[in-house]
Amino acid sequence: MARFSVVEYGSPANLLPAIAASMGRGTAEAARHLSDAGARVARQVGLKKSPIEVSGPLVSSSKVAGLLHLGRSCELEIAPKFLGEHAGGAGWREDFFFLAMLSRHGHVLASDRIRADTAADSDLDSLLARAITDMYWEHHHRPIRSYKRTIEHDFFLDGDVDPFDLRVPGPAGYPQEVIRYSRANRHNAIISAAAGVARRHVRTPTASAELSRVRAHLGVQPRLSRGHLLPQAVPGRSRRWQALMDLSVDVVNGFGMGFNEGEARAPGFVMGTWQLWQDLVTIGLRLGFGAGNVLAEQPLELGKRQYPNGKAGKLNVRPDTSVFSDGRRFHVDAKYKGRVDRGRVCAAESDIYEAMAFSMASNGLPVILAYPRLASAPLLPVGTVEVLEQVRISGCGRIVAISIEVRGISGRRALASFVQEMKHGLDKLSELLK
Repeated sequence: MARFSVVEYGSPANLLPAIAASMGRGTAEAARHLSDAGARVARQVGLKKSPIEVSGPLVSSSKVAGLLHLGRSCELEIAPKFLGEHAGGAGWREDFFFLAMLSRHGHVLASDRIRADTAADSDLDSLLARAITDMYWEHHHRPIRSYKRTIEHDFFLDGDVDPFDLRVPGPAGYPQEVIRYSRANRHNAIISAAAGVARRHVRTPTASAELSRVRAHLGVQPRLSRGHLLPQAVPGRSRRWQALMDLSVDVVNGFGMGFNEGEARAPGFVMGTWQLWQDLVTIGLRLGFGAGNVLAEQPLELGKRQYPNGKAGKLNVRPDTSVFSDGRRFHVDAKYKGRVDRGRVCAAESDIYEAMAFSMASNGLPVILAYPRLASAPLLPVGTVEVLEQVRISGCGRIVAISIEVRGISGRRALASFVQEMKHGLDKLSELLK
């Protein structure tokens, strides 16, 4: 399997001839194949145009990151711009898969019961293991059951029996077809398999024992077929299990636990990078300041709308997060793509205009625009906050653009360090903004 690499928003790479040779096709056909793959990705992540561009022999990408399966013989990996080629070898892949899992299941990992343990075990393997066990025991009193036809042998009749077998029973009894309402089904098999995968990767005996207890409680389950698992919808009566089912499918597929360079073939596993960054900032704030002190996308009334029919409506704006902690109040809006001016990263004008609206709608509260620190910048401790610029505008609160270091977030206890460093930086900054 040949793998080709580009960096999001990076310089176009001369890859098309090598991709065509790997696929055994001409360059024109390979270019069409890449365009079709880009169109599929655009539909998958909700983009208006393809994030993959082909110009002559050059290939470039924007707005997405991940691994894209181009065929049986080659893959295209797209590194996020904040992890990219300067992130130190293959380390960006572990970080990206960590962020992808955290983004997809952040509502699980940001819960209070997970937060209590982040100081001790903040690697993703431990967090996922804790999420699996907590979610299982929360709902175990209402297990996922399904009807299943089985052939059983017994001398007591409890099902459909062939008339001939009534005359000549076997040594174990009469073979009879029985319909059982059983816990042995594909859904529970996937949860059990996820617990098994997690158990192989956790480092603490306590977490391993809890996962073994989950598997023992589930009992014997049918064997899962090899290959990539598709998303599973649980029966309507068991819909409370859907979050754990989604998490289990991803764990079994390998998205998040025990990243292995040789096994990380995730066809179509591509995510929109701006959403990835927004989810990380929101989860980090909730872990740092407490979920009850961070409001996500709270509507703020900026003005009134007047329609031709005489009716009036509200003109609302929604910052990504609003933080209310220890008497301090400020907005944090996650921004992904800033502007480079004379070699210096600063806020884009459109981001500043949006921050003005947030501040004006909240009686002058300060607004912090949070950008990811670029991979081309010198490496800092994960979670470090650096001020890029401050903007003062008459009639609204101060606007501050910052960057946050992300590289290395997949390391052991790095999530706790990220949360601690980011909170420390925002605490210092909010004191200056009073």
